[in-house]
Amino acid sequence: MAANNLLPKDDNDRPFRNTTIEITKQTVRFDSDVYQFRNVTGFGLAPVRNTNLFPIQFILVLFVIGLFCANIPEWRFLGIIFVSVAIGAFFANTSQPKKYGLKLYLNSGSPAPVFITSDMAGLEKVVSVLYNFMESNAEGTYVIHAEDRSIRIEGSVGGSVTAGNIGGSSSSQVRGNVSRND
Repeated sequence: MAANNLLPKDDNDRPFRNTTIEITKQTVRFDSDVYQFRNVTGFGLAPVRNTNLFPIQFILVLFVIGLFCANIPEWRFLGIIFVSVAIGAFFANTSQPKKYGLKLYLNSGSPAPVFITSDMAGLEKVVSVLYNFMESNAEGTYVIHAEDRSIRIEGSVGGSVTAGNIGGSSSSQVRGNVSRND
């Protein structure tokens, strides 16, 4: 058995569109799923295959039929219409915005949820904020709004701090708001 057969395939990823994700130090919640935060191994960028509005085969057949019809004098107008529609369908396929995904890596492996958006700059900010949140010991809550055209993160983070020369025990709560509405 080849080593590549042991690796999970990304084809099993579960795509989500227009979803809100709530993340705390204890849980990650989206759609109807709830995961313990300690089962999350990471967040990252995932490639997403763009789907065509019109199948390439349909465009090619329409184009070829249009060329044949355009060479017959009685059907020339119909051929020009077919060729024009084929060209329009080709431009419709190529003018779609490129899609990206925020992938949630879990201990359980595949299928991993992928939150789809076309906002690459916003996605990089979200991954950066989530990385800092995972690295810190601070308690807090983040809400990620992943939509087709944008992705943004809102949240508040706080933590406890103990400092100074203390003969007994002392603690205080420090709270602050971090809001990212980019």
